Order: sequence, then C-alpha cells, then structure tokens
Amino acid sequence: MLKKSLGIMLVLVGVFVFQTAMAAEAKVSAKSVKMMKDAQALVKVGKYADAYTLMAPFEFEKSGDVTYDYLLGISAVNASKPDRATLALERVEAVSPQYGEVRLWLGIAYFQSGDSARSKKTFESLLKQPKLSQQSKSTADQYLLAIKQQEDAKALEEKKAKQPYLIGMVELGMGVDSNITSGPKNYVDAYTTSFSSPPQPPLPPSNVSARFAQVNGNLEGRFPFSSAGTYAFASFDSTNRTYAKQTMMNSHANTVKGGVNVQSGMNTYRFDIAKRDYRQLGTSASLGYTANSSQNAVTADARFGLTERDYLGVSLQYNMPRYPTTDTQDTNQIVLGTNYTHVYAVAGSPMIYLAMTHTRDKALKKSQQMNIYVPSGDITDPTDVSRNTNAFIAYTQYTPVPSADITAMWMLSMRRDSKSYARSNLVELGKDDMQVAMLGVNWRPATNWLVKPQLMHIRNKSNIALYAFQKTEVSVSVKREFK
Repeated sequence: MLKKSLGIMLVLVGVFVFQTAMAAEAKVSAKSVKMMKDAQALVKVGKYADAYTLMAPFEFEKSGDVTYDYLLGISAVNASKPDRATLALERVEAVSPQYGEVRLWLGIAYFQSGDSARSKKTFESLLKQPKLSQQSKSTADQYLLAIKQQEDAKALEEKKAKQPYLIGMVELGMGVDSNITSGPKNYVDAYTTSFSSPPQPPLPPSNVSARFAQVNGNLEGRFPFSSAGTYAFASFDSTNRTYAKQTMMNSHANTVKGGVNVQSGMNTYRFDIAKRDYRQLGTSASLGYTANSSQNAVTADARFGLTERDYLGVSLQYNMPRYPTTDTQDTNQIVLGTNYTHVYAVAGSPMIYLAMTHTRDKALKKSQQMNIYVPSGDITDPTDVSRNTNAFIAYTQYTPVPSADITAMWMLSMRRDSKSYARSNLVELGKDDMQVAMLGVNWRPATNWLVKPQLMHIRNKSNIALYAFQKTEVSVSVKREFK
C-alpha cells in the first residue's frame, strides 16, 4: 500500500514539474518571439545599436538560429563590435552561405577587426555569387579598393624600412661655469695638505668662473637589413666648448662609432665599437702636459620590454682610455650597468629612470718619476690610478603640457683608489664621493626643435683636499633634429 502511494506521488510530482517546465518554455518562447519581432523592426529603421543590445542576452539560447544569427551579426557590425559580429555571421555562412547578404556583412566585419586577408577572400567569394545586387557589388568593390590601398601602403612602408637613411642634430648653447677647472677653493692650501712637497709654479687657476659657448652635432647613417628597428649604423658625434678669455680650457671631442641594433618585439639589443678623441690644452701645458686623450671602446647592451610601461636594461662596456702626454694615467676599464624605466599611466606621463654602474680601472703603466717617501717610511709610486667606481643615477621627467617636459636628475658617484698613496703621499687611500644635481626644461616650440634651459650643481667630497671641489653651471641650448 505504501509503495503504491509513493508511486502515485512521484507521478504527480513528475506531471507538475513537466507542466511547469512546459509553461516556462512557452513563456521563454513567447519572450524570444517578441524579441525577434522587435529586433527586426529596429534593424529595419537602422537602430542597430539598440537591436544589438536587445538581442545579445539571447545568444546562448538562440545561437544556431540562422535568422537570429544574421540579425545579430548585422547589428554587431553596425554597432562597432566586429568580434561579436564575425562569430554570429560565421555560424550563418557555415550552414547557409548565400543567406541574405551574409558574406557582404562578414567581409565588413573582418575588415573592421583588421583581418584584411580574410576580408579580401570573403568579398572575392561574394562577387562570384550569381544574381548579386548592384549595391552589394559596389560595396564589395569599395572595400576591395580600400584593402588594396592598405596593402600598397604597407608594401611601401616595408620598402622604406629597408632603405638606408640619415638622422642627426645640431645644438647651440651658452652658459656660465662657476669653476672651469673643477679645482679646490684654494689650490696652494689643498696641495700642501695632499703632498709633503710645496707646489711648483706656475700654479693653475683655482675657482675661476667664465662664460662659455658650445656647439654639438651628431650624424648617424642607418642601414636596415630586415626591419626599421634592425639595422647596422655608423655615426659621428662632435662636442665643442669655448670659454671666454680662458682658451686653455677650450675642449673638443669627436667620436666615431659603428655597430648593429636589433629589435625583437619589445626588446632591443645593441652592439657597437667606438673611438673617441678629446683635445684640451689644460692648465699644465707649460709643464709639458695636456688634458688630451683618446679612447677605444666596445659596448654591448640590451633593453627588455617588461610591459608597455616598464623597461629593464643591462650593459657591458670595455674602454681603453689613453693620455699621450701623461701615459701613467692610461687604464683598461670595464663598466657593468643596469637600468630600469617606468612610465606612469596618469596625466603628464611622469617617468622615472634608475641606473647603477660599477667601473673597474686598471692602470697600465707606473710613473717614471722619482719615488716619494711616505710617512711609514715605505717607497711608493703616487701615480697608480687603478680604482673602482660605483654610480647611481635617478632621473625623472614630467610633461605638464604636450610641448614641454620638466626634468630632474641626481647622481652619486663613489670612487675608491685601489692602490695605497695613489694620488697623494700623505693620504693612503683616496676616496671621492661626487654628487650631481640637475633641473631643466625641454620645450618643443616646433616640430624637431628643442629649447633646453638647465641648472646643474656638482660637488665632489674627497679625503684628498686637492680633488675636493664644487661648481654650478647654468646654460641654455637650442637643438634642431633631422629625421
């Protein structure tokens, strides 16, 4: 009896559930029928965005219904949603390739999404259809013409990307340097606290301020061999500064460089060799010494794009500075470096750049002069300039208006002599901590023009008095770039 009652109850429950489901399905069907009717009316009057908004929630339920997919695809194309349009219209083409104007709309959807190849193929297939309306043929022809123009422009761009080209710049500037020799405040006092012997005349000027003018230039030839970002290059740089009434401090530096730059996605790899020549009469010319130097260098560096706003760089450099009139200063130098750049996604695009370098200088030749006794009674050579230097740079830039950037930089360089009494016979191990602070503005009054006022202060703290100094430099320059 119990089993019979339970069976009747289950049958009644089943009937109730079935009737409820049927009622719900009928309700949904009625709702979807109304949706289709309303959507067709909206499409007919050109209200495609409203039609898409109305139809989109039913896609899971109605997907596969040719009429629904066709209307949804047309609405999505005209509502600037090409990705959704291609899915719906591809379903229509798969089961009914000549339904309505599905290929016309599908070709437009591919074109909007940037898939020119599939768009071209779809339009060409459409033109082969029999009984094609003149309006559809005209529309397809217009899109095929636009695709051809894109292909031609791309081909021209690729051709140009593989053609050699030149870039360069010329910069003119002027300013005031508060300490042109980077010497101590009082040369005689500084010398007597650094060496046991008195300074010999003629003495160099100390803390001399002077106006200067500068002319800088650069010219680089690039020879692409696979893309615009992958090329061989050769460049020439010239930096020249002239001081008013202090011709001994006029300087000229020329650098010739050649190498390869390789771009792979967001990453860039660069290798170059360079030769630099520097000329300056200096304050010791009367003693037979000048500040002239030359340097051969080999550099390899890589810049990795971590994100669209974050970059990490690493570098390795080998330099060979040589001094023709003071060959005891010759060194072989290794520089290891790393840097990080981040651009913030806020108004003004503030940018920070952080860099660290470690430099090792190994002296090649010791002095031929007479050895000097140090306080301990040992004999030493005060010209072994082997040293280690660590440097940290922090740079930031902010763009308050599109035509101008505000820039700031701070650098700390810490030099530590490797040999006892290398620069003084009274101070065993020389230590220098140099700080450089800079504040400037980059103003772009016109395309390829840059006006750059700048304030810079340098202070070197040293336990050898002769090498302690500070200076301030104010300048303004105008640069013209050629691209």
